[in-house]
Amino acid sequence: MSPDNINRRLRARPSLAEVFALGVSVSLALYYTYLASQNQYFPYDLQNYLNAARGDTSFYYYGYWMLPLFGALAALPESLQLGLFFVANILATWLAARVFGGAPALAVLNYQLLYGVYYGQLTGIIIGGLALFHWGLASRRWLLAGTGLLIGCAKFQLGVPLALVLWLLSDAPWRVRLKALIIPAVAAGLSLIIYPLWPLEVAERIMVANPPNDWGSVSLWRWVGPLALLLWLPTLLLPMPRQRRLVAVIATAALALPYFQQADLIALYALPVGWLSLLGNVGFLFSTHAWYALQAVVIVPLTAYIWVIARAWSEARRAQPVAKLYQPVRMLVRAWPSR
Repeated sequence: MSPDNINRRLRARPSLAEVFALGVSVSLALYYTYLASQNQYFPYDLQNYLNAARGDTSFYYYGYWMLPLFGALAALPESLQLGLFFVANILATWLAARVFGGAPALAVLNYQLLYGVYYGQLTGIIIGGLALFHWGLASRRWLLAGTGLLIGCAKFQLGVPLALVLWLLSDAPWRVRLKALIIPAVAAGLSLIIYPLWPLEVAERIMVANPPNDWGSVSLWRWVGPLALLLWLPTLLLPMPRQRRLVAVIATAALALPYFQQADLIALYALPVGWLSLLGNVGFLFSTHAWYALQAVVIVPLTAYIWVIARAWSEARRAQPVAKLYQPVRMLVRAWPSR
């Protein structure tokens, strides 16, 4: 994750596998655009983004600083809207895989990305923004980092925890890290001036008025409730390298947050997780098993979580006595107020 390694990956010539994966994904995106031009469908999520830019925010759950972007997109001809948005998601995911050291071909050719493109979700763009944020911090370019952070945090439950980990674990001087917050802070402030109290409106929309559809969520919350939050303890307490910490955070977020759509797992595929994305293709059973097939995609973050935590635990045991591994837990228990 050093700037030299990132730049080397970005300059590398695309492999045949990458060209094939990009070709298939972009071809499908163009086919979706054709279907929309024939009035056979229109991507549901993108329609909600465009409606929000026109004033109807009934199903908009993201940062309001993105509305000018969707407003500009809405001004374009429909086919151009779709083509640009679809391809931007695909290329942003490809960029993220190169920045974070994942397998670009596997990141852009899997059920989760194709599902997200078909429904017009912006997850790929969010992941691309987080990649720009990390790349900007690594190369000490705070303007680039700030722009990426602004984009990446537009989808709160996905972007905020990953951005926080990238910010805390960065090797960049604190001066650069703090300057990277300027652009997001200014944009968020302007959004509050233009759309006062929008965070409260989004919260009310999520919890009361129009809760998002969670049928495709892979979170364990629906089965064990708040107990899923305990999964954060090993992720936060065990020592592990930065890349594996990122894997652990994404896997834990997918399992332990109250809501995490299976399509958001492309954030995990952008990291060096090998062939794990192939397990996500169980989602192709959606045509026969409906939402149960998408919920079965929980096998992806669960596998990643077990792998990374087990490896961290094994390495920690070899590095120090087992008793010391429990010391943070003992400190928490002692600090807890007694009756």
